[in-house]
Amino acid sequence: MATMKHIVNPPGCTAEELTLGESARPDVGPGEVLIEVHFAGVGATDIALRKGTSHVKPKEGTPPHHLILGLELSGIVTQLGEGTTAFNIGDRVCALVYGGGYAEWTVVPQEQVLLLPDNMSLEVGATLPEKFFTVWANVFHPAAGNLLENPEQKTLLVHGGAGGIGSTAIALAHRMGAKVITTISSESKAEAVKRFGADVAINYKTEDFVERVKEETDGKGVDVILCFIGGEYTARNIEALANYGRLVQIGLRGGREVSFDWKILMNKWATMTGGHLRPRTIEQKGQLRDALREHVVPLWTDGSLPMPEVHAILPLAEAGKAQLILENSEVIGKVILKCKDE
Repeated sequence: MATMKHIVNPPGCTAEELTLGESARPDVGPGEVLIEVHFAGVGATDIALRKGTSHVKPKEGTPPHHLILGLELSGIVTQLGEGTTAFNIGDRVCALVYGGGYAEWTVVPQEQVLLLPDNMSLEVGATLPEKFFTVWANVFHPAAGNLLENPEQKTLLVHGGAGGIGSTAIALAHRMGAKVITTISSESKAEAVKRFGADVAINYKTEDFVERVKEETDGKGVDVILCFIGGEYTARNIEALANYGRLVQIGLRGGREVSFDWKILMNKWATMTGGHLRPRTIEQKGQLRDALREHVVPLWTDGSLPMPEVHAILPLAEAGKAQLILENSEVIGKVILKCKDE
């Protein structure tokens, strides 16, 4: 029986309690791809899963290899399941997974696998899936932010622009021609987001972002807001929206119960929406993958979209340390784990 090393996550454990274990390598099923994992991305949802946060707990009946932490990875295709036609053995790919990234091997539905451009390293490839699937679904998809429609006429506000999701939204929106405003917490992060493509960086610790947004848009407000905070930010975000603006919620770190004046939203004919990536169907994730393949991969190939930044690369055994870097808000770009020893 073939085995693999992976991170073991005791329910509700601390980052320091993540350990390296070993179990059977998963079998590849129909329509699936077996990937030898070289690198895995580390994200906020991984931390919530480690802690056992109720809204991100795996669905009932999830196979054991999908209970392993890790929602994104890069590596080499080594086996194709029956009916898998989109890839070849040896392809360099990244993949969005329901779980199983913090491991040496994983199996993934072919719809969630993206072929990497030749000029992109596997290290960088591991930073893509969760960030770019999430940003496309929430910022550019017509049902959400709809920024792909006339982006040069719109302004995007991104909260937390120095992190993985924020930096991705900034870079893509800037490349598409939108004006980008973002909130940050330090001068070093202000420098970073300007590098990503932000036009305006607002230090939320020293400035009122609503006032600055109004100043930077001549009183109009922003067309799209990407927010992971919720709570008291909700009412302030609505104030910052332009007429027909869209507030897209992808997290609720500030609280899920909010109070705001509906009349302000109604007077702007504005829209509030949001959602999670992980519960989407394989078909829906495949549609997002196809959109990235059409609209985004060519921008890396021709060099017009900068490669995502890697903040740090740690060994798989140091997954806990990697998560602590995120929890301490020390990240500019993406933290990744090296899952394969050369």
